Amino acid sequence: MALYALTGMIFLVTLALTISAVYFLVAAPASRKRIQTRLAAIEQASFDAPAEEVGILRAEVLSQVPWVNRFLLQIPPVVRIHIFIQQAGMEVTAGFLMMICVALGLLAFLIGLLFNLANILLVIVVLAAMAAPLMYVSFMRSRRFSRFEELFPDAIDLLARAVRAGHAFTTALELIGHELPEPVAGEFRITYEQQNFGMPLREALHNLTVRVPLSDVNFFVSALHVQHESGGNLAEILDNLSFVIRERFKILRQVKVHTAQGRMTLYLLTGLGPAAVLLMMLVNPEYIGRFFADPQPKVSFLFFGELPLGTVMIAVAIMLQIIGYFVIRKIIRIRV
Repeated sequence: MALYALTGMIFLVTLALTISAVYFLVAAPASRKRIQTRLAAIEQASFDAPAEEVGILRAEVLSQVPWVNRFLLQIPPVVRIHIFIQQAGMEVTAGFLMMICVALGLLAFLIGLLFNLANILLVIVVLAAMAAPLMYVSFMRSRRFSRFEELFPDAIDLLARAVRAGHAFTTALELIGHELPEPVAGEFRITYEQQNFGMPLREALHNLTVRVPLSDVNFFVSALHVQHESGGNLAEILDNLSFVIRERFKILRQVKVHTAQGRMTLYLLTGLGPAAVLLMMLVNPEYIGRFFADPQPKVSFLFFGELPLGTVMIAVAIMLQIIGYFVIRKIIRIRV
């Protein structure tokens, strides 16, 4: 098995060197010549286009390689990953993130072959390695949304004061983009720039709900649409909306206090299994080593065929641990 892993690593290194040589010796000179013929036009366009417009256009790029970008645009899941990355506020492209996932999956696969892991454990390790970058993006997205929710009532108050002072609504959006901290300032700045470049305000606000899919933002945009169609005092509507959002936060904090025991139970039950395994490996390796000892009784497990009983028990325990985590998490997460 180690020979197979070494052969695979040599193949991957050789393939990477070959692709690099072809790119630097053939593709790069040809593309450099084509770029030189377009330099004057590109330079003139860069002077004419505002920096904000360049930033907006760059945000829609899924990959820095043109043909890869065109290919990824045809895949709906990749476009959703691109939106997911934008919501996290990260400066990476969807193509680069997918490349990291594939690279980590291959690395985990080779390490699993070196340690001679069973097929089912190898699949779990590879899937976990490929999902790690997405989980990190999800964590950054959740943290950014939490920060946005904290600052959003202040943005609505500033918008109401600007409207009450006689500023236009679009000018008030620009004030939020310059006066408040991130991430609220960045999202409202993008909304202002989009409508400033010709996009209808209704579509620009809809894009805000796509970039920040929070219930408070949906209420805010819906209130603006209703006021635009039926009329009314916009400043008073925004004041009431800000008050409702702050009251909802008070209830949400009370809910967190009442579910604190459930969250602690979730953390303890999730970490108890891995901690017990590590402790047994340190204190008595022979006891836990029976799960990996050879020979073992063989059992048929799904489509993996005959597998050692200890390996099947570990795989089932990991799957049940993951299912239990999401079940308890669903119970303690109460939407307000």
